[in-house]
Amino acid sequence: MNSDDRAFESSRFERKYRCPLNQYLAIRSSLYPFLKNDHFTKRTPDNKYLVRSLYFDTFDYRLFQEKINGNSNRIKFRIRTYSNSPKNEPDIRVEIKVRQANLTTKYGAYINLSNCCSFINSRNWDNKNDPILIEFERQVHKFNLIPKTLVEYEREGFHTIDGNNIRITFDHRIRSTSAKDLFPENIFWHLHYDQMVVLEIKYQETIPNWLNQIIKNHKLKLVANSKFVNGIHASCPDLIYPSWNRI
Repeated sequence: MNSDDRAFESSRFERKYRCPLNQYLAIRSSLYPFLKNDHFTKRTPDNKYLVRSLYFDTFDYRLFQEKINGNSNRIKFRIRTYSNSPKNEPDIRVEIKVRQANLTTKYGAYINLSNCCSFINSRNWDNKNDPILIEFERQVHKFNLIPKTLVEYEREGFHTIDGNNIRITFDHRIRSTSAKDLFPENIFWHLHYDQMVVLEIKYQETIPNWLNQIIKNHKLKLVANSKFVNGIHASCPDLIYPSWNRI
């Protein structure tokens, strides 16, 4: 199957919360009657699957600064996989994530490991037919984007059983390292939030009353939790930025 057949696009709103482990267990217990495991979570023995993303930015961190400054229209460029090893030809996705006000739209295409390595080295895709890859390459050359940080975590993913197209995830042990490719050697990880879990709610229209009630019962507070920003803060030694402004 070529990347043209596996291109995708999705739009959604997102809410993010952070909670300590004991609160996470209570929240998950409250949510359990309304949820079912997603496809990826079902396939793992411990009901958590790995997510690894290589984020791109300019030499002077232009995209990072746009996020820090709270620009309402922003864009992210990343290459994502669900494996920590290049063995067995892991699935790899090229993604462009566009934020316009509160709406996030994600465009992506699948590539293989050979194409990924070739692009990292040459900054050009072998496949010139996929519009997502063409745009990703164009932006890389236009703004001189380079890989800056590698972010990894374990995710529990759920869908609501009532079929209202709401996705809920819990992300554990979020960590990052400065990296130039998807599978670097001798990784030294920087843990973002020790003993904390990130809850994300992704929806397209509205959040049902039962979910709003659970959020209220557990006194959850919305946070800006950009893994891209936190990854750069934690792992990029060439960045000089006030620690109090961390998101």
